[in-house]
Amino acid sequence: MAKKSTAIDVTQGVIWQQLLSLCVPIFFSSFFQQAYTLIGTYIVGQFGGKLALGGIQATMVLTELCIGFCVGVGAGCAVITGQYFGQHDDERLSRSVHTAMSLALVGGIVISILGIVFVEPMLVLMNTPHELLAEGVAYGRCYFATMFAALLLNMGTALLRAVGDTRGPAVIIASGCFVNVVLDIIFVAVLHMEALGCGIAVALTICSNATMIVVRMMRAPGVWRLSLFKLGIDPGICKSMLSCGLPLGVQSAAYSISNVLIQVSVNSFGADVTTAWGLSSRLDGIIWMVTEALGVSITTFSAQNFGARNYDRMRKGYHTSLVLSFVLIGGLSVVLLVFSDPLSRLFIDDATISAHTTTIIHFIAPFYAVFSIIENASGSIRGAGVSFQPMMLTIFGTVVLRVAWVFAIMPLDPSLEHLLLVYPVTWVITATMFTVYHHSGNWLGRATA
Repeated sequence: MAKKSTAIDVTQGVIWQQLLSLCVPIFFSSFFQQAYTLIGTYIVGQFGGKLALGGIQATMVLTELCIGFCVGVGAGCAVITGQYFGQHDDERLSRSVHTAMSLALVGGIVISILGIVFVEPMLVLMNTPHELLAEGVAYGRCYFATMFAALLLNMGTALLRAVGDTRGPAVIIASGCFVNVVLDIIFVAVLHMEALGCGIAVALTICSNATMIVVRMMRAPGVWRLSLFKLGIDPGICKSMLSCGLPLGVQSAAYSISNVLIQVSVNSFGADVTTAWGLSSRLDGIIWMVTEALGVSITTFSAQNFGARNYDRMRKGYHTSLVLSFVLIGGLSVVLLVFSDPLSRLFIDDATISAHTTTIIHFIAPFYAVFSIIENASGSIRGAGVSFQPMMLTIFGTVVLRVAWVFAIMPLDPSLEHLLLVYPVTWVITATMFTVYHHSGNWLGRATA
């Protein structure tokens, strides 16, 4: 008896229902991924102390930089795969899967080596408080040691989502959550290995999840099934994937680089602010989950419909996704604003850190819905295989404007509150640029399949 296909064809049917059918499993995948991060943060805060917690938070921007680049490249590869799926081009669909996974393996090994070697000098360069440095290095080296597995995990997840299989990755990430919790308890709460223990737990969880993703792909009931004997790089498909994926990777990395720049400024306010900054990033995780889920969904939706030449359906999908974003993200932002103080105290009962965390959230949270505009517009455009223009808009809106803010405007009032304004200001400007560019329709003429 043939296996039932796990793919979802979104080139027909009710748009909002199909967006949600893609979005909900992606959200729960991110939810469980964020859950074990939050639980890890809680365990470290309770049993490792604030230095261990602060060291992990200080390292987070570097790991996010690498993961962001890899996720961007993976998303670009997935766009090409999604277009072949929409075209029902089985031969190129199969070759695209094997090319993408080969790229992930090679690239992951390189990033792992570079990360292990350079994590300490990068943290020093970022002006990380001295008392947090040892813990940050220990955690960072564990994380980077498994970056090759992280790339396979993210690439495999992106490819499965490109053909509409969002449930499989969600189940795998959920199981990884429970694995990570058990490992955190063992290495941090029982063995008292602090940040190093949390790093080991994360590394083992990533390897476990990556293995399960690869196995699922090898058992896929379709032409996108992964075969280890077919691994290799198709030059033509590789060129298409890199032309789409590299700008996406640079776009994601650019945003992370701007966050590194902000982190340097945050670190100058001391260890408590550094810890609060990282804690606020954990608390708003659910909002980023929804934003990411809708962004991935509209990218998949656009890629399949572009491949099928359903341009009007692409436009309707974009507007539907915007409405969903405003409703969901706006509501969650209100909840976070109201409960920011008690939520922060759940992780570490420190009045100073809690006060800083609340300040950070109150400055940024009202503008999460604005950022969702960027994700939706960029995702819709990326789905058509156009990635250079979104990359340039993102680099200008994040890196260029934030550099200008830190070096030209911050010296006028070198306070935490003044620094925090960089996010609302740059998000509003970038969202406006993306909206104008998307509605111009010029990008569609540049699209290729």
